[in-house]
Amino acid sequence: MYDVVKLLDFGLAKPLANFAEAGITQDGTITGSPLFMSPEQASGDTPADARSDIYALGVVAYYLLSGKPPFMDENPMRVLISHIQRDPPALSDHDSQIPADIEDVVMRCLQKDPEHRFQDTEAMYQALADCAASGLWTREMARNWWECNGCPHKKALDVAVFEASSV
Repeated sequence: MYDVVKLLDFGLAKPLANFAEAGITQDGTITGSPLFMSPEQASGDTPADARSDIYALGVVAYYLLSGKPPFMDENPMRVLISHIQRDPPALSDHDSQIPADIEDVVMRCLQKDPEHRFQDTEAMYQALADCAASGLWTREMARNWWECNGCPHKKALDVAVFEASSV
């Protein structure tokens, strides 16, 4: 299978029975990845919810489309402050060939106010499905792209898997 996405956060996954005893919610500490934190997580003003995850997904999409995170600095606190105070540069500033409707979806995910983001993943999915480019990329195109451009280790693994399945 090609073009499969798995979004995982290994930095927060901990096998603990009691988070309070582990000090994870301790005041003055930051838990998470500053490059991907929503403004409400960075500020601690309002509780994070599913819309915080939509923000983080928007950061991932921004990164994939532009090759850069929306905010970058060697100092993690400056990155957090940027998530709270600054608007990210438009995706079209990085690549003018990014379709405007896709840029609109990503930039809506990155709205500072959670009320202005997609309220759930279904709404985001529908917005992506409504984009002009939706459905233009097929599984066959993905397979061809990965076979021509993909990781050599993945190619070797694919060959081994396909050979084993034909036996």
